[in-house]
Amino acid sequence: MMKLTKKIRVMHPGSLFRKIAFVVVSGVLIVSIFTLAAAFHMTRQGYVETMSQSNRQIMATVEEKMETMNDRITDVELTINNSWAFSQYLKTEPENPRTYTLVYDMIKQLNTVKPDTFYDIAVIGLNGQTYVSNQSSLSQPAEELLKSEITQDARKHPNRILYRYVQSGITRQSKGKSAFIALKALTSPESQTVYGFAYVVMKQTDLQAFFDNLSNSTNNLMLVDENGTIVSAPNDEAVGQRSAELEQIIREMDAKGEKCLYTRLRNKQVLMLTQTMTQWNLHIVSIFDYTQALNEMQGSVYILSVCLAVTVMVLIAVFFFISQITRPINRLVHMMDTVTKEGLPDHIEIIDGGYEVRQLSSAFSVMIEHLNKQVFELMQLEQEKRKMEIHTLQMQINPHFIYNTLTSVKWLIWQKDLNKAVQSINTFSQLLHNTIGNSQGLISASEEVDNLKNYIFLQKIRFGEQIQADIFLSPLAADCFMPRLLLQPFLENSFFHAFTDRKHGTISVLIDCHGKNLYCELIDDGVGMSLRVKPTSYCLREIQARTAIPLASGT
Repeated sequence: MMKLTKKIRVMHPGSLFRKIAFVVVSGVLIVSIFTLAAAFHMTRQGYVETMSQSNRQIMATVEEKMETMNDRITDVELTINNSWAFSQYLKTEPENPRTYTLVYDMIKQLNTVKPDTFYDIAVIGLNGQTYVSNQSSLSQPAEELLKSEITQDARKHPNRILYRYVQSGITRQSKGKSAFIALKALTSPESQTVYGFAYVVMKQTDLQAFFDNLSNSTNNLMLVDENGTIVSAPNDEAVGQRSAELEQIIREMDAKGEKCLYTRLRNKQVLMLTQTMTQWNLHIVSIFDYTQALNEMQGSVYILSVCLAVTVMVLIAVFFFISQITRPINRLVHMMDTVTKEGLPDHIEIIDGGYEVRQLSSAFSVMIEHLNKQVFELMQLEQEKRKMEIHTLQMQINPHFIYNTLTSVKWLIWQKDLNKAVQSINTFSQLLHNTIGNSQGLISASEEVDNLKNYIFLQKIRFGEQIQADIFLSPLAADCFMPRLLLQPFLENSFFHAFTDRKHGTISVLIDCHGKNLYCELIDDGVGMSLRVKPTSYCLREIQARTAIPLASGT
């Protein structure tokens, strides 16, 4: 049996992987997707359609309640407008001796058209007289209310009853809470002159009574005005908020004449129903979160449970086969990952895990051997190349500097300053030794400072004390390593180019260490250079070459 298995593996490499992939994908996708899709398709259509019809009936009920209330409000507004008692009360002076009689008649006439329990009714005349029902009072001065935006709108449309949303009610009972007001300008029949205004104040509890017990966690009923402002909703926190997204959807539905629309609102897929209440200047909006409703159904939980159980059984059935196949592959991957992190080993073992794994590990082992050989040869060539580059840069000492130094020594001998001449020759010899004789790529900052001091000493033989050069080396930076003669080109550039228009100058070299970074700064008080000059000088090219060699060579 084992020989037959090996023979099949050799004849059909990789077939077992395809079978495992087919079993896993088929088992999970077929069981999960097709079962869920079929089940949800059957339940979603019926359930959502049923809820849609139910929501239409709910909205029809709310619409009927609001139309009935609109009729009562209209009766109240017209009664006040046509009442002789209200007209006289709002036109005469407050000291009128008939005031109490007029108020009695006003209350009597209102009681004939309004129920025993009704919203707050506020009447304000231009003469300053006010009347508020339900033993209440105004929450703000009558003068402010007459100047308010809603009152001015009513003045512009004296023959209409306007409905407006306000952040704070105008009566004592609605003060500090949002309210919805039905108001009308009171006019004289013969002249149509405005002499007062009548307000019917509906608090949030009054508005919520229209759809009380008709909303739930998945069906949210609300009243929305033409600007997208939520006038009333079961959630008090949403009242008063303006939703541009909701406003846009309502406008599109009105433009297309649609009453029902599947759409996306607040990152949720919902079924949205709207009904326009023209008299109220509002929209009755039903937002049905059918996704959440389907999730809350017991049938959905049952389907999900069955699918999960079947999926687990399929995964358990193929787990053993997958583990047997993937174990050698994981070993090979781990071996490759180790090579990526730790570098090339001398050799790797051949993994016995089937035809494919053996072929991959064997090819990988051969590749490692070839790479090791190539890397070794390249490292040998690179080391020779770097040595030659370092030697070449060390030989690039300025010929004019050598000539000028020897001339200065000659002049010292001619002046019979033998001690200084001998010191100059020793310094020059030491500088040449550190520049040409030593092939080490990196030196400490303290050694670099010694080279700079030797160079400055030789330059002072020529320039005298006209140019002062000071070096400041931080103790923290003394043992830090840097490329040899890194700062000498900058110092040379300052000596020969910074003081062309003067006889005296100062050069300062500062070397410090912060963390793992070495900071070198050279400052002179010379003529400087224009910011427009491109950094293509010999000095900069020299520095770039000197810094590139140690980094490339790994020293």
